Amino acid sequence: MRKKEVIHLNRKLRVLRLLAIVQTYHHYTMMQMNRQLLQCKNNSWQEAERLSNWFTVFIPVIEHSPTDFIHNKDEVSNEVLDNYGEFKKWLKIAEYVGINEKTLTAFCKNVDNLQSVFRLKAFGHLYYPEWLLALFLYLNNAISKTELKNTIVEISLFEGKAKPANIAEFRKTVLEIENNISQIANKQIERSAKKLAII
Repeated sequence: MRKKEVIHLNRKLRVLRLLAIVQTYHHYTMMQMNRQLLQCKNNSWQEAERLSNWFTVFIPVIEHSPTDFIHNKDEVSNEVLDNYGEFKKWLKIAEYVGINEKTLTAFCKNVDNLQSVFRLKAFGHLYYPEWLLALFLYLNNAISKTELKNTIVEISLFEGKAKPANIAEFRKTVLEIENNISQIANKQIERSAKKLAII
């Protein structure tokens, strides 16, 4: 295998690893948010109308109604179960690309508790899965460079328009994700080694 082919293969593997990480985190955080929602008291119609009006003032481009602020416990329970299923599926995919379940679960908890990779928690988990999938498809010659650029965008909450993503911030977050995964894995190895030394 030529050097260029090895480099290209390593890039694809890196993107696939990142995709598995952000997809796992996305489903983890959605599962946790819906679990919290199940513990909340449901809004009255008046409260829902007030929230809907407030939402219109601050984010006018997103259509909504008071019913969006009243939750159906059965639907929310189904969301929890669906996200749990996807979370477990992506954990398995991550295993195939060299990230064990224990490490990735610890990473998800770490990010969710605001201990690291804040950008992923804030909104990255909504964008990054799509961006990384597009990048993987591009590296496999399945989409063009133009299609890739059209996918790597952020939507303005205030204008509702797509704008090119801040690639420098994305790269920085990718490095934070990789460093955090590495640190967690190293700590787990150290703990295991200490336990074995004690025995």
